[in-house]
Amino acid sequence: MVKKIIACLSVLAIFVAIVVVMICSQTYRFWIQDPPRDAEPILFAIGQGASFSEVAQVLEDQDLIVSKFWFTFYAKLDGSARSILAGTYQVEPRMSYANLIDRLTQYSSGQDISITIPEGYSLKKIGKIVTSTFEISAEDWNYWTGVNSPLEQSSDFIKTNKPDSVDLEGFLFPDTYRFYPNATAGDIVTTMVDQMEGEVEGIDGIEGVESIHELLTLASIIEKEVPSANEMKIVSGIFHNRLEIGMPLQSCATVNYITGKDTPAVSAEDLEIDSMYNTYMYAGLTPGPISNPGINSIDAALHPQSNDYLYFLATPQGETIYAKTFDEHVANKTRYLY
Repeated sequence: MVKKIIACLSVLAIFVAIVVVMICSQTYRFWIQDPPRDAEPILFAIGQGASFSEVAQVLEDQDLIVSKFWFTFYAKLDGSARSILAGTYQVEPRMSYANLIDRLTQYSSGQDISITIPEGYSLKKIGKIVTSTFEISAEDWNYWTGVNSPLEQSSDFIKTNKPDSVDLEGFLFPDTYRFYPNATAGDIVTTMVDQMEGEVEGIDGIEGVESIHELLTLASIIEKEVPSANEMKIVSGIFHNRLEIGMPLQSCATVNYITGKDTPAVSAEDLEIDSMYNTYMYAGLTPGPISNPGINSIDAALHPQSNDYLYFLATPQGETIYAKTFDEHVANKTRYLY
């Protein structure tokens, strides 16, 4: 009996010793460990409404922490698990848990710069905002958003969905972002692409889409044609109707993308430009997006309103008029535009 008690106590002692070693090891990592000297700081974004568990999982996935379990354990231990704040933070890989938690719970908007990217802006327009706000050159911006963007290797979303022949047009989500003053083009482009990935994956029915690139392409055209979510669904229905019968989309926005203009009506000369982006000359979608669409236009591209329309026009007052036949469309043009 005594031998059994001694054996049990020995096993218990070994177990306690292992637990103590684990706690000491993790305590060292939590309180003391500093990041490697050659660790490059990176930007880490926390979205509005993100739970601590979600944040911890992303930190582990990005190799910023070793263990989601221990990170969460200590955060709950000191009561900071409910104190994380949305924002963009500059962090170093393998920071001590204490320093990392302090960083994520003591956010100061004065540390960073806010930029707002309107829906429907092109890479060129976004680039002007970025390069005029941060110490980023146009060459660096073009490199990160170009045909051979480094994200083709580092982003599964880009690697999977972007054809090799096009740039990142359409893959940057328009929104308000906060970045540190020393943010790089890579930081900004990566953040915007990651945001687009998250927004797209959250759309109902997205799992049935065969080509995200084509979805973003159609959404980008819709985005430039009409402003409201309701109109976007109607116009999406019109474009789907045209695509089904092989009728050119005849979108002025696609011609403007070629010329760089921003006019409601294009000239007869512009309509003759021989480009695959000229949807008056070529049927089907353009080779790639013509803008960076917002969530409403993406949703509209995926969920068009079923209708019998084939034509639409915008009045000078901003009203959208629809027609089922060409004769009706001509009559609408005479009534509302001339």
